[in-house]
Amino acid sequence: MPRMNILTATAAHAEQIATLHAASWASSYADVLSAEYLRDIAPADRRALWRRRLGEPPANQLVLVAERDGQMAGFACCNVAEHADWGSYLNNLHVAAVHQGQGLGRRLLGRVAQLCEQASPGLGLYLLVNQANSQAQRFYSVLGAQNEQASVWHAPDGSAVPTFVFRWPSVAALAAHALP
Repeated sequence: MPRMNILTATAAHAEQIATLHAASWASSYADVLSAEYLRDIAPADRRALWRRRLGEPPANQLVLVAERDGQMAGFACCNVAEHADWGSYLNNLHVAAVHQGQGLGRRLLGRVAQLCEQASPGLGLYLLVNQANSQAQRFYSVLGAQNEQASVWHAPDGSAVPTFVFRWPSVAALAAHALP
């Protein structure tokens, strides 16, 4: 069985994270973001974003990478205690297509939940999910998230993408549910 490690991301991971992020968007958001943006702009945009996020991280930012046999397989980015009522914000969770369905996303999410609980006990966790992405909605629902409300993501290509806000009231419960 391949070995997987979850590590805290460093600036050295920026390029790999950006590449995976752009590839994930190209496959998951082709129906909501413009083809031109995904093809011509997103790769450089994601590189700049991750260089900034990992080079000068906000104090409440948590970025984890999952490596399988030394190769990046996924990553998660969270802003701890971002919202007074909803808790920590899961900004990103992406797993490379070749590694999907192997429990990596679940383990990354569980580890994020553990670290959020350690940093800010008793808070929840929330994220935006594209309304057209039923696969992601099922993934989060199986792990106990509730669809709280409709929202809109003002995407970097200028489009307004209909989303749902999914939320776990307790990161401790999520960690217990998501981790083996």
